[in-house]
Amino acid sequence: MRGSVFLAAVLALVTLSSFAEDTDIEVGGNATVMIREQHIFPTPVFYAQPVGELAFGSVVDILEQDGDWYSIRTASGTTGWVHTTSLTGAVLSEGSQGTDDSDMIMLAGRGFNSDVESSYASGKSLPWNQVDAIEAITVEPSVIQTFLTQGLLLEGGTQ
Repeated sequence: MRGSVFLAAVLALVTLSSFAEDTDIEVGGNATVMIREQHIFPTPVFYAQPVGELAFGSVVDILEQDGDWYSIRTASGTTGWVHTTSLTGAVLSEGSQGTDDSDMIMLAGRGFNSDVESSYASGKSLPWNQVDAIEAITVEPSVIQTFLTQGLLLEGGTQ
């Protein structure tokens, strides 16, 4: 399933805008986290210091919407913001949240299954070691904040 993550990431980047439109997420309703790990942010920006994490399949309450961001509350009461590309309006059943089938659920939600993945990778020498290296990269929110500010991508940047 190593290729699954790579293929899902590529598909997510290609369909990012249409993906957000098809989620049917409504304020006052519930949504399900559809990626492996999702940070909960205190404000609706990716570079904020996360206040928590959500696992794939977690169901959250939708409190409000601000553009492409949703204010959420977890079952444990944690509140914060999550980007729409990490959520789906579909709520998975309890039987669908097991660790054995979570990869297949994630792929199926993006139109992939193990047969599609196998046929795509068949006969190709794909650089899985490079995919693994990219997946291992982590960047602290403070580093992202500095990059955005110094690059004049946020207000308050210097020349």
